[in-house]
Amino acid sequence: MPSSIHSLLPSLSVPHIIHADILPFIERLKKTNGVEVNLEGNSFEGLGIYRLTFGKGPIVILAWTQMHGNEATATASVFDLLDQLLAKKIDSLINFEDVFTLHIVPMLNPDGAQRCIRHNAQAIDINRDAMVQQTPEGRILMRLVTELSPDIGFNLHDQSPYYQCGSNGTPSTIAFLAPAFNHTKDVDDSRFLAMSLIGKMAEVLQHHIPECIARYDDTFSPRSFGDRIAEKKISTILIESGAARNDPNRQVARQMNVIAMTVAFEMLISKQQGHVDKATMLRYQDSYWKIPENTPETLSSLFIRDLHFIGTQSYQASISIKQTARYSNEFFIDTVGHLANQAGLVEFDAGDLSFDPGLVHSINSPSILTNESYRDWLRKGVIQFQGEIQLMENQSDLPMLFNQPLPANASALCLQQPAYFLMRKGDKIVAAVINGQLIELN
Repeated sequence: MPSSIHSLLPSLSVPHIIHADILPFIERLKKTNGVEVNLEGNSFEGLGIYRLTFGKGPIVILAWTQMHGNEATATASVFDLLDQLLAKKIDSLINFEDVFTLHIVPMLNPDGAQRCIRHNAQAIDINRDAMVQQTPEGRILMRLVTELSPDIGFNLHDQSPYYQCGSNGTPSTIAFLAPAFNHTKDVDDSRFLAMSLIGKMAEVLQHHIPECIARYDDTFSPRSFGDRIAEKKISTILIESGAARNDPNRQVARQMNVIAMTVAFEMLISKQQGHVDKATMLRYQDSYWKIPENTPETLSSLFIRDLHFIGTQSYQASISIKQTARYSNEFFIDTVGHLANQAGLVEFDAGDLSFDPGLVHSINSPSILTNESYRDWLRKGVIQFQGEIQLMENQSDLPMLFNQPLPANASALCLQQPAYFLMRKGDKIVAAVINGQLIELN
């Protein structure tokens, strides 16, 4: 039987989630047998922060999401997980509520979520407020940690789309960390358990997203909640949801969060039943250390490889193109040159093509730009229009450049500028980059 929230889940298949999006779930769960809903307090601007509790077992788990307001992937994941548990869709967890008490805070920073920003309404990063606790949201989380005394803590975040796994060229779709609780990065029993659980989770996820799992840097961060919670002998597991190819709304990472947490629950049950010995735990800890490191800012939204630039001094270079911000619709030229360690969510081999800055066409009478006519203009080498903007109606799916300054050097790209240019083979335009999107014209 579907759970009470099952029909609502498609509403979370969106780029971003705000407080109003989770309220229908809260209202349904208030009427659901077996789920306890508590209003734990309010954000700086008065929005409710809720705790959902399912189960009455001896192993206590606390999971929290959207501590950073613009990191919403796991908010969808925890409702997916709760849906599966309520509907008893996971055979190995049929008796979940007899083994576990699961507490979920599905949006710790609703003010930041409303603005789609990292910080809260005080402009404070809640995850750097663990020591002073000047934010009401941070005080709520630390109070829950103290009152609930969880055995396991799931600290659920999103990361930049430009992380890759080591240097293998694949996106870091999921990154794990068993955070250190001191500067010497000691491993006590609780951190050992977190490492072992992560090792098992990573082994299972490899079957779903091979070579897309990374290990986050474990430098001790005394102002961060994960590190301070680990200090309290709680097995703390950071899961960072990242990008996957052809997945703009991070639905792959959404699903992987659920699978990862399910694997952890299964392993905890097996450990409780005596089916997992110390040797097995050590093997999983070894698996943890074998996870490739999470390498920051070495991935691009679009990576153009080995494009030729023809001029008084000709050369060949690769191009990294990125978003101005995660939810932005604008893309810019980030890096140009020999980019040996770079890769892209989309990659294009331009080894036999040359750069063309494009032409400007003057609009003197009313015109309509459609998808078909836009491609025709690109084939003619036109990438920008000028004139009275009301004369051009853009009905295409792509943005257009209109009345922009011309580049100072027509044979080179300019860093930090909007990503618009053409690529030619001989006298024929064969591809274009329009606001960071690759358009092949063959």
